[in-house]
Amino acid sequence: MSQITCCPNCSTTFRVTDAQLAAHQGKVRCGRCAFVFHAPDFIQALITETPVTPPVTPTIAPAITKSEALPPLVASTTTENKGIATEANENNARKPIPQDKLNDDHEKLAQLAVEESELDAELAKNEALLDEVDDQTHATEHASVEIDSESEYQPILSDDDDLFTPVKTRSRWNWVWGAGSLIALIVLIAQLGFVFRQTLSQEFPALRPKYLALCAHLNCSLPLAREALLLRSEYSELTFIPNNPNLIQLNATLRNLATFEQELPKLELTLTDDNEKVILRKIFTAKQYLVQNERVQNSIEANEEVHAFLQLDLGELHSTNYTLYWFY
Repeated sequence: MSQITCCPNCSTTFRVTDAQLAAHQGKVRCGRCAFVFHAPDFIQALITETPVTPPVTPTIAPAITKSEALPPLVASTTTENKGIATEANENNARKPIPQDKLNDDHEKLAQLAVEESELDAELAKNEALLDEVDDQTHATEHASVEIDSESEYQPILSDDDDLFTPVKTRSRWNWVWGAGSLIALIVLIAQLGFVFRQTLSQEFPALRPKYLALCAHLNCSLPLAREALLLRSEYSELTFIPNNPNLIQLNATLRNLATFEQELPKLELTLTDDNEKVILRKIFTAKQYLVQNERVQNSIEANEEVHAFLQLDLGELHSTNYTLYWFY
């Protein structure tokens, strides 16, 4: 059974048979515009076969690919002119084909053959190019970095353009910034060392002579430490002179428990009576309570002891108890 299908590209109608449709799963090529389409999707009408044998048309269309040739289609009239086309075919069957027409058909066949060979050459060239691109892609994939999925760290594979941006060359003035930063750092350290010179000289006694020499040029002061909590009274005794009951005598020993040198503190002496009532309170400086026959000093070294000695005339006052207090 024959069917009429229409080319969706040029709207030309063709007669196709079941054998032609089954040859390539319904794919056919238009004999006029060489467009390939699925004929069953564009069926317009069915044609009942007549016993009259239609004339053989010498038109041969070029194949689409080298390995798959589609059945050529012969243009036919529309369903409205089906009767006229059948009568014309019967008349053509009775008439002999002229020689000139046969020659023209042979020339067309030769031309179509040449076009087919050209198409085959172009297709072969395109296939070669595609094969070459596939080979290059395959080689690139094999040359890529293999990632170990079991490793803890994996490389980052990214197509970001920033990863391939060339590194900017460093300016020749970078060393100026580096030198300036180094100088600023040195000045900052020097300032901190000057501001905290008192604390540093206490923690590192070896720095005190250097700080003293520096302060002599800069006209600054470096006072000794005054940590009263690190001073301890080791011994003290208050006695009366037998021959002069109005005179009392005080002996005391002071120790510096600090690991650094300290200034000599002041001494506060408090005398009380039997009722713990204060009858006398007096403050003495280091020059007043130091023993006169010992060396003159203004400080007390680390873990050093100094001796204090005082004689006081109480007059009519009577004291039975006393307390000592060292302070700055």
